[in-house]
Amino acid sequence: MGGNAPRKQPGSELKPDPGVEFGLVDVLPRGYSQFTDGRSTDRPLDPKSFGFINDPSNAPTMELTKLGWNAELDQQFAPHRAKGLVPARVAVEDKHFFRIWTAEAELLAQVSGKCFHEARRSNSRLPKVGDWVAVKLVANEDKAVIQAILPRRTRLSRKIGHGATEHILATNIDTAFMVTAADVSFDPVCLEQMLVVAHESGARPVVVLNKIDLCDDLDAKLAGAARVAGGASVLAACARTGRGVNALSELIKPGDTAVFIGTSGVGKSSLINRLYGEDIQATVEVRTSDAKGRHTTSWREMIFLPQGGVVIDTPGMREFHIWIATEGSKQAFPEIEALSPRCRFRDCTHTKENKCAVLEALAAGTLPRERYESFLKLQLEIRFLREAEKRAAWQHRKKSDRGAGRTFSRKN
Repeated sequence: MGGNAPRKQPGSELKPDPGVEFGLVDVLPRGYSQFTDGRSTDRPLDPKSFGFINDPSNAPTMELTKLGWNAELDQQFAPHRAKGLVPARVAVEDKHFFRIWTAEAELLAQVSGKCFHEARRSNSRLPKVGDWVAVKLVANEDKAVIQAILPRRTRLSRKIGHGATEHILATNIDTAFMVTAADVSFDPVCLEQMLVVAHESGARPVVVLNKIDLCDDLDAKLAGAARVAGGASVLAACARTGRGVNALSELIKPGDTAVFIGTSGVGKSSLINRLYGEDIQATVEVRTSDAKGRHTTSWREMIFLPQGGVVIDTPGMREFHIWIATEGSKQAFPEIEALSPRCRFRDCTHTKENKCAVLEALAAGTLPRERYESFLKLQLEIRFLREAEKRAAWQHRKKSDRGAGRTFSRKN
């Protein structure tokens, strides 16, 4: 399907589940025409036209490298290729429908019954934006069925709800841009939480201080961002004027994938428009009274940049709750991690122990109290998530045991 291709309604081969409306995946992911070099994809697809199905040595990996395909992925895909499946990447997710990019076309896809059954315990086992998947093409249709998800190299997740539920924002990303605004909405606490999530994902975190044209004390805002950034880079930018955008572009190499996350109104979509070179993402002005934004991006979407590389735009979030973090908490607070080996006890909680290097630094004034309090709050949230996860696992085992007991009773 090319950029000017007419929209097609989903056919009988891929019917939505009851109560699921077809919607957002009918929006053509931006940049696919650049990915395919303008090649027309309006014709119906026939699996036989993918010559590499019968000839694995002829796999079109040269095109997929633009999306991040590499030798490791090619090796992981070998068993699926032997079954006649095609590699693709998820560009848009809408409930149980997806838009995927192959080396030949942009297709509408739905997961197989087996994949859906295996994901019944956790939504995180369903395909997400950025995933590499193995798909079976539907003959003479612009459709496919997702049969498997390749191992995720990185995954950016947050917590949703009051329990321990993981919400995956994007996968297989190289750089996570944590976007915050330099206006009155600047929130270092929210930035700290985003950084923990970014570090935990395995991607490279970069703090972007946007809207610097609205800031009268830029040096102070940059210093405030640097205090909570740990070892992450901090860049100043202005989507309105284009200042600093070249520095962002240089961090997205051909084949790389970057994700933009942040609260509503910080200018994520505006920055992506600047990177793309035209207005492809909707934007609205924030309220002048409190600089609060409104949601303009309502779903996660992968966009191929004309100069190479892929960016993922995400909806703005009013709140940003971390998912279970281990390494992320250490990397987000490097100053406390550096002090920990000097504590008397290896399992020191840094709250009341004698000869605690962290408490000593706090008393001496070399460790800012606000950073220490943020660290304690993070540890408390992590403990809560782990306990909630244990309770959920126990409840699942209990339910499974009851089901097995009923089955045994019926047999006897």
